[in-house]
Amino acid sequence: MGDPGQGDEDRDEIVRCLIADLPVRIVAALTTGLAQEAARRHAAAAAGAMAMGRGLTAGLLLASLTKDDEQVTLQVLGRGPLGGGIVDANGAGTARAYVKHPGAGRIAEGTLRGSLAEAIGRSGIVSVIRDVGLRENFSGATGIRSGEIDEDVERYLNESEQIESALACDTTVGADGRVTGSAGVLVQALPGSEGAPDVAVARGLLADGALARIVSAGVPASGEDLVAAVFAGRLGEVRVLDRRPVRFFCACSRERAGASLAILGSADLSAMILDDGKAEVICNFCRARYDFDDKELEQIRRQTAGTTDPPS
Repeated sequence: MGDPGQGDEDRDEIVRCLIADLPVRIVAALTTGLAQEAARRHAAAAAGAMAMGRGLTAGLLLASLTKDDEQVTLQVLGRGPLGGGIVDANGAGTARAYVKHPGAGRIAEGTLRGSLAEAIGRSGIVSVIRDVGLRENFSGATGIRSGEIDEDVERYLNESEQIESALACDTTVGADGRVTGSAGVLVQALPGSEGAPDVAVARGLLADGALARIVSAGVPASGEDLVAAVFAGRLGEVRVLDRRPVRFFCACSRERAGASLAILGSADLSAMILDDGKAEVICNFCRARYDFDDKELEQIRRQTAGTTDPPS
């Protein structure tokens, strides 16, 4: 199993809040350690590290909207040099990420925060799959328009899930390309409420760079401090409902790696045993490596032959 990372993850958290006397909810995510761990595991360059950090933050915010441990898969499949990425996040605060080409792309400067539009691409698909433990999952998608992960996910929430929402996620990197800060904020109107004007106020503040300025200066110590700093009292008193720690976690295992080899079938496994006498499986998300020798491959082949091969 992919081990949880170290670093700054002991400070990472998700905090769910309400604003006194306003029909809106706010979720804040501190994700600096999580973004650092993902970048380390993938040996990501600056653009890849920033994309994973912003994607992980967005995924965690999406997974925080129900009381139970919802599982969310966020796919950002752009046509830029990064080649698209996938985030798995859980409402309990665990997440993992994958970018196809983590060393590719570049961050465009000249704005308040670095732009990923060229690295991700301004066309493609943003899709979200929600697993809330029911028989069928909920899924939705929208086209990429800006190439900035948070902007496109915000548009997905408003257009596909039809929830009045304001979302901002920011991850910053230093001159050496390493992650220096990562955080995000989601503001939504409560179901059946008249909260749209308050969400619009929040959207304007976030679009004006309120979160970007805070993250660039240094991520606050707590989620409620982040909310207070970003909105500077414009929305009212913050009331914390609950907080959860955040950490990198991957559910891969040796058993699952063996199952992925079994999919190859008996014939391909036989050829692998004869040609190489070994195999390795590397998890896309956490980069953990699982090695199998010829005896283990033969055992998998026999199990596969017993279930999938046609009778002779």
